[in-house]
Amino acid sequence: MRKWAIEREVIEAINESARYSLPNEFLCLLRAEEGVICELLLLPGTLSGESHGILDVNMAPISYGVAGSAHSHPSHSNEPSDADIGFFNSMGGVHIITCLPYDDGSWRAYDSSGRPVDVDLV
Repeated sequence: MRKWAIEREVIEAINESARYSLPNEFLCLLRAEEGVICELLLLPGTLSGESHGILDVNMAPISYGVAGSAHSHPSHSNEPSDADIGFFNSMGGVHIITCLPYDDGSWRAYDSSGRPVDVDLV
């Protein structure tokens, strides 16, 4: 199992984007360098609603740096839904879900099967 880390600024950007997107979900891809998630990848054509987010994966960059995804739940749960797990399985190895109140304690990371994983904050 790969060990992941994420830059504090990236978590802050995910949470700020989630707050801005309310009452809709926020959704993006994550880029990593040497196991450290360092950037949000915002894809053209991304759609979001109060209970869903849709990425046009054809707009994803052709890059081995895509590590996974991040999205928000406009609720107090950061547990993945069945639809989330289905998406996780198709895109990268680490996935972050943040929830209200969108702060340092609101997010959780999962592997491509939806199992919780530890991600170090750097």
